[in-house]
Amino acid sequence: MRTPFAALTLTALLAATSASAEKLTIWVVGDETTPKIMQPAVDLYKKDHPGVTFEVRAVPGDQAFTKYLAALASRSGPDIITGYLSYGIEIGKKGGLINLQEKYPALVSSVRKTANKGILDSITSTDGSVYALPYDLTVQLMYYRKDLVKSPPHTWAELSATLDQLRASGNKGLVQQWGNAGWVGFFPYLKQAGGNLYDAKCTQATINSTAGVTALNYYAQFYTKYKAPTDGWPDMEQGLENGDYALGMTGNWSLQSIRSGRPKLAGKWGITLLPKGPSGKSTAFEGGSLIGIMSYTKVPDLAADFIKQLYSTRTTVAMIKGANDIGTLWLPAGRQDLVTQVNLPAEQKAILMRQLSDSDGPPNCPGWEQSGDAVQKAVQQVVFNGVSPKAALDDAAKIMNANLSKYGK
Repeated sequence: MRTPFAALTLTALLAATSASAEKLTIWVVGDETTPKIMQPAVDLYKKDHPGVTFEVRAVPGDQAFTKYLAALASRSGPDIITGYLSYGIEIGKKGGLINLQEKYPALVSSVRKTANKGILDSITSTDGSVYALPYDLTVQLMYYRKDLVKSPPHTWAELSATLDQLRASGNKGLVQQWGNAGWVGFFPYLKQAGGNLYDAKCTQATINSTAGVTALNYYAQFYTKYKAPTDGWPDMEQGLENGDYALGMTGNWSLQSIRSGRPKLAGKWGITLLPKGPSGKSTAFEGGSLIGIMSYTKVPDLAADFIKQLYSTRTTVAMIKGANDIGTLWLPAGRQDLVTQVNLPAEQKAILMRQLSDSDGPPNCPGWEQSGDAVQKAVQQVVFNGVSPKAALDDAAKIMNANLSKYGK
């Protein structure tokens, strides 16, 4: 019998694994910078565990899911993976990831104390299984030109009034980047209106509630009334820089890229929370990635021990600093308390922390991965084709409920 994780020592671990197994292969989703972000964690672990070697490889996002399933089929490849938030439940239910809640409950319990709640909710299965843990996160923010907007809008009503004034003055107003004219862009307004995609127990879709209709009516105005660009990924930063747009919405990555790549905006821009809706909340959509252990690995305890170290203060701070050094803003989803260590001006850091405290990730309900396109279609039917929000959301709810029944068995 293996030594329990909580009592595992390096001596016991090395005794329990063969010399050839003292290696961890890690595949991380992203470009060539993603292994560099994890490298400080690898270096610190090797310092404390000199007998362990590592192979860390980047996997392009559009290939990752397929590659992970292929690795599962061949039962060879990575011991540890990172992936998008849906990967934990999706791959875990296929038998591809270790249920950490069952095998390493002390690890899961420890991470729950410091992790971002929205991400945790998104990656915890409805039956309580936890196949992966939070790794990093991204969150929506509102960016604005300080010289063009005297006071950033704090409510839906203030946002509408600001857009009216901007359009009347010849400014184009608002540009959304992340989630533009789609379900990710609509999601925060649904939450701000007091609505949800599903009920709390994932028994039925609630997207077509009164709150959902209110939210989509409001969101659609950005495009129908205020003529926001509808292409898939507008250049928000350029729009702010040249003054075409006074307001923009995208993820936290622009906090770094504007500072480093848009010198003409120096001193002219700021960030604020998303506007409060009828619920009184400023909820933003958050995404990110998770980290889990493949079920076929021969070194599960070693993998779990490495992951445990990721959440230590020493390692998390080293990773944040390493990301800063390569010009990347890395937010640790498992240690939200340490986001304060990122290299940002104090004012922006405070707003970022406030937005993280009012943010939510995608649902963990069965069939959501198969239903996202239906919600995307509903939003775009309203924006582009003038379909009524109620009718469009009713259609989406039917598909969501059908997938709940199909995949929730």
